[in-house]
Amino acid sequence: MRNAVCCALLIALASALAQAEEPRTATDLKFRDFFALPIGPKGLAPSARLLALDGQRVHIVGYMARQEQPSAGIVIVAPLPVVLGDEDESFSDDLPATTLYVHLADAERDHAVPWKPGLQSFSGVLQLGAMREADGRMSFVRLQLDPELSHTFIAAR
Repeated sequence: MRNAVCCALLIALASALAQAEEPRTATDLKFRDFFALPIGPKGLAPSARLLALDGQRVHIVGYMARQEQPSAGIVIVAPLPVVLGDEDESFSDDLPATTLYVHLADAERDHAVPWKPGLQSFSGVLQLGAMREADGRMSFVRLQLDPELSHTFIAAR
């Protein structure tokens, strides 16, 4: 009986370790996939691919927008380098339509993320729909960043 219990525990442990080591797959998303092309008479419309990825785990590469006063728990990501001058331009800034709001994991929500130059990699769950952000801007495309990446961005301070 004792050997059976030990054997069952070892099998359960091995199964848990195997599941923990499985890489979490993410679908690559590009900024050019955000909107349907060509732009129609009603303006920008989300692409079928973007809509299909809502709620799915995705991976995207982009530039962190450089801000004078970054918002806690949020990173603004764009397909090209952007500098936001909040004080003199307010919400009339140079953010492209294909802007992604990256939200840190709950444990890191109170921290401002330091700006990093160059292309950065982000993975997490894609969320679509209009939402007012903490900085007052409206977002349509958001990424709930994987917890381990949230910690990495905060730890880089």
